[in-house]
Amino acid sequence: MEKIYTAMWDELLETRASDASSELSGYVAVLPVKYEGCSALIDTRRLVVARRIMKLCKAMSGERFNGKMILGERSFELDKIKGRVQYRIPRGVHESFMKPPGRKWEWFRGAWGGCGALYLPQNGYYMALRLPPAENCRRVFDSILKSAGIVPKVRTNRGRAEYMIRDVEGIVTVLSRMGLVKTSLLLEETAVIRSVRGIANKIVNCDSSNIRKTLTAARAQMELIDTVDSKGLWGEIPSETAELARLRRANPSASLGELGQFLSKPVSKSTVEYRWRKLKALISEII
Repeated sequence: MEKIYTAMWDELLETRASDASSELSGYVAVLPVKYEGCSALIDTRRLVVARRIMKLCKAMSGERFNGKMILGERSFELDKIKGRVQYRIPRGVHESFMKPPGRKWEWFRGAWGGCGALYLPQNGYYMALRLPPAENCRRVFDSILKSAGIVPKVRTNRGRAEYMIRDVEGIVTVLSRMGLVKTSLLLEETAVIRSVRGIANKIVNCDSSNIRKTLTAARAQMELIDTVDSKGLWGEIPSETAELARLRRANPSASLGELGQFLSKPVSKSTVEYRWRKLKALISEII
């Protein structure tokens, strides 16, 4: 599944920013923040997110990124820290970005890039988003997902709301709405392949199980026939049962349904099973 993960983050980085301000607001709303006096420090451990933020800043300012991005009178200052990238912005700027988004799905794309993840275990699919405690952030998330007809499972963990989408249709819808169309198509393709593979495995397993059952039943029936032979009981059993026993000896690997059709007067599988039970009971009484 590495192919999907790579495609997803590559597409997030390269997607055209139709509303850079809304998307940047999404990142700012969910990334960890620490206030120092008049400044707000936000940081991320995802390099692709740091690069995306730089692209959004370029789109808004039209200036070359050089560690300090001017957005009108607002500024983002980059500070590279071991293991993560940190931005310092004026506290007022941070608060201005926390307002409700202009274009909702662009905002959602930024928020998901900052706190979301896609998991593809051996069985199933799920998209997770871990939101900060802010109540207004949850309201925006609920509103956006509701507009797409998606009802996620929500739980609270360490003060954060964890949203979970477990059905592949819902995940594909979210990816498409965020503009990650290539990733959504790749996920759909993977889902189809998984489904076909699962059906094929079930068929193979079912066939193998049926073969084992047939051979086990045939072995037990051959033992009954050997008992009839060794005890000389052919004259003690009904003619139709004797015919069935001789057919089994001639066709040791045939299924019960096939044996029933081989009889001079064909019968169903259930009738064949009934006759074998009667034969077993009869032999038990005689012996």
